[in-house]
Amino acid sequence: MDEQERLIGKERRKKRVDEGELVERGNNAEHYPVQIQRPAVSAKGLYQLEGIMEGQKDKMEVEDGPATDQKVELKFEQGRKISKKWKIIMAVAIIVVILIILAIVLALVLKKKEAEQERQGKNVPGSTESFVPPLPTGAPPGADGPYTHGVVAADAAPCSVVGRDILKRNGSAVDSAIAALFCIGIINMHSTGIGGGGFMTVYNRSLGMAKVYDFREVAPGKASPRMYLNSNLSSKIGASASGVPGEVSGYLTAWKAHGRLPWRDLVQPAIDMAKNGFRFGHAAHTAASHNSTLAAIRNDTGLRELLLDDKGNLKKLGAVLKMPKLAKTLERIRDDPKSFYTGDLAQDIVQDIRDGGGIITLEDLKNYQTVIRTPLTVKMGDYTLYTNPPPGSGAVLSLIMNIVKGYNMTAEDRKDVNSTVLTYHRIAEAFKFAYAYRALLGDEEFWDVEETVRNMTNSAFGESLRQLIYDNQTFDYKYYGDFYSSVNPAGTTHLSLISPDGDAVSATTTVNLYFGSKYRSMRTGIIYNNEMDDFSTPGEKNYFGVEPSPSNFIEPGKRPMSSMTPTIIVDHNNVTRLVVGASGGTKITTAISLVAMNYFWFNQTLTKAVEEPRFHHQLLPNFLRIERIRPISLAVQEGLKRLGHNLTEFSSAVVQAAAVSPDGKRYGKADPRKGSWAAGF
Repeated sequence: MDEQERLIGKERRKKRVDEGELVERGNNAEHYPVQIQRPAVSAKGLYQLEGIMEGQKDKMEVEDGPATDQKVELKFEQGRKISKKWKIIMAVAIIVVILIILAIVLALVLKKKEAEQERQGKNVPGSTESFVPPLPTGAPPGADGPYTHGVVAADAAPCSVVGRDILKRNGSAVDSAIAALFCIGIINMHSTGIGGGGFMTVYNRSLGMAKVYDFREVAPGKASPRMYLNSNLSSKIGASASGVPGEVSGYLTAWKAHGRLPWRDLVQPAIDMAKNGFRFGHAAHTAASHNSTLAAIRNDTGLRELLLDDKGNLKKLGAVLKMPKLAKTLERIRDDPKSFYTGDLAQDIVQDIRDGGGIITLEDLKNYQTVIRTPLTVKMGDYTLYTNPPPGSGAVLSLIMNIVKGYNMTAEDRKDVNSTVLTYHRIAEAFKFAYAYRALLGDEEFWDVEETVRNMTNSAFGESLRQLIYDNQTFDYKYYGDFYSSVNPAGTTHLSLISPDGDAVSATTTVNLYFGSKYRSMRTGIIYNNEMDDFSTPGEKNYFGVEPSPSNFIEPGKRPMSSMTPTIIVDHNNVTRLVVGASGGTKITTAISLVAMNYFWFNQTLTKAVEEPRFHHQLLPNFLRIERIRPISLAVQEGLKRLGHNLTEFSSAVVQAAAVSPDGKRYGKADPRKGSWAAGF
């Protein structure tokens, strides 16, 4: 090849290199195709690569020359790889920075939200603590039913759900009631709990039979009729006011007869609630807000620990409350329920009582027994009413219904103002007669109440009293029976339920006044009752100068008279039609009777029957009490005044009811007056 051809070839090769087609390798001028992305090998890029590779022996060259072409290709390829790696590193770094910024912002937002929730007494989903749902604002749609299987109406909505879930697990009606009642003792600790007692009416559909479980508190062995006269003991405040608790015994006795699920499964939901926390609900918060109650709470170490904040103020509505001490006590009851009366737990309870100045002993706990009683029955046309005998107030309800049923009332008796005035007047007069006879009742094992109860449950006796009611006037209290005065208990809680197999439970439990004796143990977490205040005391006349009833004087082992009236009404086919009961002291029986009349005689739905405005008369004081928040119409009130009734306002009892319609559908109604609702399936 001559010199001219050699120069032409060299120029061509150089041009092809410049165009990215090949690179000259070595002296032999071998050609290798190279794919070069021009943006990556800009002048700036080459400068950067040169800077990156600074300090190395050889520099990148694009001119032809001996022993340089191979280095150019190698260094160029290395530069391309480093440039790509650098871009990836930069991109990752940017992404990491963005994620860090987002994480910081999110953390700040969550911290602010958590702080706000903590300020309101709420915890946070996903935190180390179990999430406690916020207080609901109202009953969910369809809570009243209809349901096709079972329904539970408790006066604490979460406990209606607990009872329903037990039924869904094929638990019995009694299983469901026990689990729900343990739960209520947590949510509504101001009304009930294992430091109290109560009554449970159980109906077995297949047998067509009912039983009453009486686990009312009893007076300690050292108690006496005049123990609160001229002494430092109180029948209202402190452990000296406590009777021997019967709730655990009652639940265990009923479970042994009717239970299907393991005992521990019935206690566990309450344990979880006490341990993990629950909301300070409307009912408990309202009870604690009363001036006298709040003052007593401040005076008790245990209640202060539970209900007051660090500044000594009542915790806010909706705050998360926890009961770790009570949770441990319930775990002991879960594992060995008898320990409440005979084991190590019994010793702790006695020490609690001693610490609080009470007189309950180990012997008192050991001797406690639930009494299984035959229910009282009242015929109401095609229906039969089952309710509890003394010391409960089923006889009072029985007498009310026996008097009023003679009027054969229907919806027509409330079609206008005039008919409603007359109907309410007649019912109020029946209330007065029934409460006059209530003063004769007491614990049937200590006082002969057989004849009184027989009369009060007798239709003919009720009719004889109805004949004494005048449609155009009312009378002084002595007209209705000038017997004795009776005490006015308060508080309590109630649930009504119907199981898929048609069995039913109506149960009312209590610690008596709000927060019982206002004494909460720092050892066991139990809030103890003040049921001793439900006894009458010799020589203590009431405001009207009426002597106390001797049938209700204190005696060791005696049960005080109670207004609790758990009731079940069935039809002639032994099908449960209405399960009903209430909380609210002496207002319980009148509220139950009005709901039953509304449902059966005035043809109202269960929801309407429970929500309807109520009135109450207990003879003394001689006032017809009109509900404050749901008053009857002013026109009806004026009509009652013209008949001689002295009207005053009051807060009604709280009713929980369940019913089965003729087509077999289940309905439940938890009284909105206490902010609860039913649950079923």
